[in-house]
Amino acid sequence: MSATIEPEIGWVQEGLDHLATLVDPSLPGWSRTGFSVQDVEGRHWVAQQMRAAGLSTHVDAVGNVIGTFEGTAPAAPAIVVGSHSDTVPGGGRFDGIVGVLGAIEVARALRRTGTRLTHELRIVDFANEEGNPQGVKLVGSRAIAGTLGHDHLQATDEGGVSLADLISRAGHSPEKVHTCRWDRAGLAAYLELHIEQGPVLERNGAGIGVVTRVCGISTFHLDVHGRRDHAGTTPMDTRSDAMCCGAAAVLAVQRIAAAGSDTVGTVGALTTTSPLTNVISNFARVTGEFRSPHMAGLRALAEELEADIPRLDAAHRTTSSLSWGHTDPPAVMDRHLSDVVVGAAATVGHEAVRLYSGATHDSVQMSQLAPAGMIFVPSAGGRSHCPEEWTELTDIERGVRVLIQAVLDVDTGFAGS
Repeated sequence: MSATIEPEIGWVQEGLDHLATLVDPSLPGWSRTGFSVQDVEGRHWVAQQMRAAGLSTHVDAVGNVIGTFEGTAPAAPAIVVGSHSDTVPGGGRFDGIVGVLGAIEVARALRRTGTRLTHELRIVDFANEEGNPQGVKLVGSRAIAGTLGHDHLQATDEGGVSLADLISRAGHSPEKVHTCRWDRAGLAAYLELHIEQGPVLERNGAGIGVVTRVCGISTFHLDVHGRRDHAGTTPMDTRSDAMCCGAAAVLAVQRIAAAGSDTVGTVGALTTTSPLTNVISNFARVTGEFRSPHMAGLRALAEELEADIPRLDAAHRTTSSLSWGHTDPPAVMDRHLSDVVVGAAATVGHEAVRLYSGATHDSVQMSQLAPAGMIFVPSAGGRSHCPEEWTELTDIERGVRVLIQAVLDVDTGFAGS
């Protein structure tokens, strides 16, 4: 086996430990939600690390932190490596963060060994991958891909705060979102290191995963209208209880998704106009999503839920309306680039397993600009988006080694699809 470049995994550990201190004390776990005070502070630290690694660094109009390492052929398209450092509320220490620190360590390793790439190396900490109360995921990578539209920026939370407001309050300039867009002609490939967030690698005793495709997501609101009545005097068989219909819809989402292959459905909220137990609810809202590896699967899930609503209304004497929010189609990772990653894993002594990702990633948006590939490392117990999220340092080191080698291999031989 030829000599490979080894990462300084101690530096990655120090980065994980430091970012774990920049969290919201009012929330559980390691919470650094997008555009929060903690997120801004974390991104400032990430920018400092990029500069220390020798990268020319700037922050764009929506908060993406971008560092560049010039290649020996200025006209060659860039190799992009990145992930995100924001978390969900109550999240863990590894989701996204491993990929950001791993990407910076690629630059550090190249500089440490005096290795120059032919292509420019471009490293990104994408802004607000995890989404926000306005319901928009992948904010930073959407801006770079040119798909963060006016409707996204004007989406509001329950208090009327728009996504544009949220971005502005963090010190950025959403009115200049057009300046964030990248030219696909200037990009050679996109690579992302990430924790799996599921149990497949651990169950199979595998240390490295290479992603074949990333799920598509459809979000929805179901508004249920019933009749307000006294809870003590209205017989059960004459009620028009919006909350009961909403609860039945939650179970319908579970049943519909469970019947599919690799499909999932989740309800994030069931809300009502009154929390009182002596009043029958006249309104309820069910907020949820479906995920599938295929657009046909998303369409089938949507059709089944739409077909089920009249039955639910008839059973509960209610009237419901279903509205669909954002639909992000599944993204297929580039087969040739994935082959390069599999080969890079073999070069550094590891066999890679190919697998599907039921979690969405910035690679979904980046795959619209360039061939995209993802490297997964195991998640203990398959746990993620929770304080118990954990990935062993030895697994992270393995992933960073594969990432470094993959960048080198793309630089020397990858010609795209």
